[in-house]
Amino acid sequence: MLRTLTLHRDGLVGLARYYHPPDSPHKDPAEEVASAYCVSFIEKGRFGLDQGSRRWSMDPATVFVTYPGLVYRCTHEKSRPEDVSLSVQLSPDLAEQVQSTTGRRWQQRAAAERLTNRLAYMRHRLLEAAEGPDAPLMAPALAGELLATLDTGSDGQGVTRLFRPEQLAWYARRVDAARQRFTQHYAEQHTLQATAREAGMSAFHFSRVFRELAGMPPHRFLTRLRLARAAERLEQGAGVTETCLATGFNNLSHFIRAFRREYGVPPSRYCA
Repeated sequence: MLRTLTLHRDGLVGLARYYHPPDSPHKDPAEEVASAYCVSFIEKGRFGLDQGSRRWSMDPATVFVTYPGLVYRCTHEKSRPEDVSLSVQLSPDLAEQVQSTTGRRWQQRAAAERLTNRLAYMRHRLLEAAEGPDAPLMAPALAGELLATLDTGSDGQGVTRLFRPEQLAWYARRVDAARQRFTQHYAEQHTLQATAREAGMSAFHFSRVFRELAGMPPHRFLTRLRLARAAERLEQGAGVTETCLATGFNNLSHFIRAFRREYGVPPSRYCA
């Protein structure tokens, strides 16, 4: 028997915590069939997971991923299990949108994935979003980003040590502050040294942590942000040179090359 504590729900995404009531014995079903697209983080305890001939030991270092029709079995050693999971449920429409972008189908994945610092950071942001007034706007975007992170992997970072929860929260606050500063002041010139100093880290350490949590290094995050703003300006009828200077690109040739790499056409032909 499972109990549910709903943290957020809208038409695209639901966020809930599942746990076993201590006053009720639990009997594992011989087989279960998933009914939804879910990404579940194991917050406490452990249990066995079987999918066909594959078996995993699920604990806080793993993530449980399901899709409608997935056949699986969970096994617990205790009659009163202690595991707690945070489940992110995506609507079929949102799941399909992400899959069409990444090209990876849910049915191609295993039911268990290794937790990474990037995924832990996404969980942290989802929990914060669920408690805020902008949850209907932020939660679907973050849930989609979570799924895209699962689909695209670790961006070549390899296996790294998981941060402790309090360490992750400390890093997350500083990465979020840098992301907000870049977003609000994208046209200004930012240096890695100054940004890292404001975060209370060395330049190398900040760059590594930012990439691990945000999925890309700071300069790429800022460049992609500037290019997105440039595309918006071009759509509104602004000229190429004007757009270049207004979005923080001080070199027209560099702006044209970067824009072509991102959008496949030079800025002069973007709205043609």
